[in-house]
Amino acid sequence: MIPGLNNNVTHAGVEYHVQTEDLGGQNPFVLTLVFREGVILARAKVNYREALGDAATEAQIKRFMEERHHRIIQSLWAGQPADVAIAQAMGETPADSNSPPTGAELPLTDANIDQLIAEYLRIRRVGKPR
Repeated sequence: MIPGLNNNVTHAGVEYHVQTEDLGGQNPFVLTLVFREGVILARAKVNYREALGDAATEAQIKRFMEERHHRIIQSLWAGQPADVAIAQAMGETPADSNSPPTGAELPLTDANIDQLIAEYLRIRRVGKPR
C-alpha cells in the first residue's frame, strides 16, 4: 500500500481538504475525497489495475495517484465545484455541469508542481508568527 496524499486548498476564501489514498493490492483502487469543514463534497474511486494493467509497479501507481490528486487541486484552485473537479480529474463531465474547462485535463507538468508547492508553502506560512 502506498502512503496517501493530503492537501488543503483555498479558493475565494473557501478551504477544501483533498485526500487521495491507495486502498491496497487486494483492493486495487485509488480513492479521492474532497472535504469542506469535515463534510465529504465529492469522491472518486478508480481501479488502477484496469487503468494501468496487472503489471503496474508501485512507482506507476504512485504517479497515477499523484496525477489525479493534483488535477483535482488544480480544478479547485480554478474555482470549479468539488464534484466537477473530481469528474474532470477522472476524465468525465458531470451531466449537470455547464462549467468551462479549466485546463485540469492537461498533463501534470513541472510548472504545475511548482505552482502546487508554492501555494502549499504560502498556506503554511499564513498564521505563523514571523
